[in-house]
Amino acid sequence: MNAADCGSKGIDPVNTRAKHLSLVILAQAGCLLVGLWMQHRTVVSTTLNAAIEQVRTELNEEAERVLVHISGNTRENADPMLAATTAQFAAGVCIVDGDWIVLASRPAAGAAAGNEPAVGTQLIWSAAAESPTNPASKLRGWFEGPDGPQVAVAHPLKNLNGYLVLHSSRATIEARTAAMLSSLPGVSGLTWLWTSVLLSIATYMVLARFHDDAEKERARSTADAMQQRQKLLRTRDAVIFGLAKLADSRDPETGDHLERISVYSTMLASALRSHPRYARQVTPAFVRLITISSALHDIGKVGIEDRILLKPGPLSDDERARIQEHAVMGGECLREIEQRLGSSNFLQMAREIAFAHHERWDGAGYPRGLKGEAIPLAARIVSIVDVYDALSSRRVYKSTRKHEDCVAIIRRSAGTQFDPELVAVWLSLESKFRDIAQRYANVAPAKPQAASAPMEAALEAEYAAEKECLVASAVTGGE
Repeated sequence: MNAADCGSKGIDPVNTRAKHLSLVILAQAGCLLVGLWMQHRTVVSTTLNAAIEQVRTELNEEAERVLVHISGNTRENADPMLAATTAQFAAGVCIVDGDWIVLASRPAAGAAAGNEPAVGTQLIWSAAAESPTNPASKLRGWFEGPDGPQVAVAHPLKNLNGYLVLHSSRATIEARTAAMLSSLPGVSGLTWLWTSVLLSIATYMVLARFHDDAEKERARSTADAMQQRQKLLRTRDAVIFGLAKLADSRDPETGDHLERISVYSTMLASALRSHPRYARQVTPAFVRLITISSALHDIGKVGIEDRILLKPGPLSDDERARIQEHAVMGGECLREIEQRLGSSNFLQMAREIAFAHHERWDGAGYPRGLKGEAIPLAARIVSIVDVYDALSSRRVYKSTRKHEDCVAIIRRSAGTQFDPELVAVWLSLESKFRDIAQRYANVAPAKPQAASAPMEAALEAEYAAEKECLVASAVTGGE
């Protein structure tokens, strides 16, 4: 997006860049904070694992000293033997049999009584990953003691068919590790703060460097964009007014018809904003555009001869084919305007409507035989409201139909002529359409001549046919 685009859309380029840089600062600071947190967790985990391995090494050393004194002892003197050899040990010691039943147990020096495994209980041993530095005869693992998980080593006792187990509380190890690492969060916090300050200073210097140039660019682009927007709006209004007046000059009823179509289309499009299927596509801008563009849906009729367009009787096959050409003529006319003025949202939508507002949901429409969602949404909306207006309004070739009859015809045409979901939304609004039709009711034209009475009866029969709700309009050259 260049500066002119920013100005035309009301975007402040200086503030936008400042926001982008601020987001960069926040992102970098956030990444740094996450990195420091992960580093802290890694250091804590690594230090704790190292402390546990150190404790196991110390336990193995103490176990070697105990094994010298108890190698020849028996199960019966296990408890006195421990009392004599481990009174000053920093670790807890116990002797278990082959089923890990405690035969004798002594707490660590200074530990409270009752923290050692009770005689007669079974240790639930969980093996740890074997270290390549430890002989296979030295078992390393865990068990749950009275004061929580215990880091332990076990040495086989062949004469007792059991194990000598030395253990230390994991909670004690964690407490010592936490005390050793207590200053680490403060150091990490200072690192994060210092780095964030440096990032902020660097960003401020970069922002200050281009701030003045951006201010000048913003002022210039804003003025250019406003001028361009005003020109486009004037051009758009002039084109719409000229085309609408051109259509109005062909038929004195068309002006009221265009006004109603614009109001109807706006109302139906606004209701679709709350529909889950169309909410993303039908934005406030879409509603504003269809208000303008729908008025040009029949602009192609300016190219249809008066003898066909205003004929009060049935059309021949050739005349019907000729009047159907108005969709292509209108679409091509708007395409030519687009090519000369440049791409425009309202002209694009008007072109889509002009081309496709006589297409049918089942693919039987004209001029291209589009089917289903291949028909542009704006054209599907205008198709419904155009039919309602044709049915509910007096024309030179027919009288006004009751609102209830119009509703019944449109309801029956859901899924054939019209998008069924759009019809469902329209049915929730049909009473409002009736009010608008009454508010913008046409002045009644002169009575049709007596010769048109059979034609009126034929039109009534054609309107009642469920397969085609616009046959009367197409046959007689109506809207």
